[in-house]
Formats: sequence, structure tokens, C-alpha cells
Amino acid sequence: MPLELVRVDCRLVHGQVVETWLPHTGANCLLVVNDALAGNPFLRSVMELAVPSSVRVMFCGIPEVVRTLEEIDREGWKAILLCATFADALRIHHAGVRFSSLNIGNLHYAAGKVEISPSVFFSPEDFDAVHCFCHDGIAVVVRATPFEAGTSYEPERE
Repeated sequence: MPLELVRVDCRLVHGQVVETWLPHTGANCLLVVNDALAGNPFLRSVMELAVPSSVRVMFCGIPEVVRTLEEIDREGWKAILLCATFADALRIHHAGVRFSSLNIGNLHYAAGKVEISPSVFFSPEDFDAVHCFCHDGIAVVVRATPFEAGTSYEPERE
């Protein structure tokens, strides 16, 4: 599979991804998986402006993610998959996309969320998703940039 990194970040395409994760992973493709964004040409074009022309940017909805990754693989590209929420990451995983770790970049504050780091807040549903990922052997690591140590999260033992 052509995935170099799978990342949950509510901002999707932004400076941390373009300036640090692309060079660190050696990826030459960003795959943004977001149902709403896939149908919004204006917002897609705005995000594409932040990415160097040498990097391919692809957008798709969750139902198309497996087919899009097959295309990326056929082309020989190395990709970073970006999604905005834990719920989307779970849907992507359940659609058949396999990955061994999940990078958490930024999840904004909202009522009922718990601060994990200054820029990451988990809802009760996010903690449930962490449990699901860990149960499936997927490491969940909060790490804004590759230059940080990162913090791994595992559910409480029952």
C-alpha cells in the first residue's frame, strides 16, 4: 500500500503537513479524504494553493478511498492520507484501508472534549475510536510534527 502516513487533523492541508510531514515521509501525494470537501471545488482549489506543484493532491469521499488508493498505487506515488476526524478515520479503516499507526495532529476544542495537548482535544467518541484502533493493533500517536517525540494513547485496561 502506498501510505506513508495516515493523519487525523481537523485543518487537513496546512503548513505542518506541507513543510514537515511531506519532506519527512518522502511522500509525493496528499490524499484528502473528506465527504464534504470532495464535493466542494472552491475549497479544494484553496487547499491546493498551499501545496507545491511537485506534490499531487487528490480529494475523495470515504466511499471512494479504496479505489483512489489503488490508483495512487498504480501510479507509484507515496501518499499521506489526511482526514478531519476520528470518525472518518474509523470509516476509512472499516472500508478496508490498512495502516499500522494513526497520527493525530490537531483536533479543536468543543464542549465536552478533554484536552490531550494544547492543540488536541478528544471527545468521548474519540476515546472510543482510540479503543477500536488499539484493539485492531493500530498505534494512535499525538504528534504535530516529526520533530516531536509524540504521545501514544491506549485505552484503559478493563
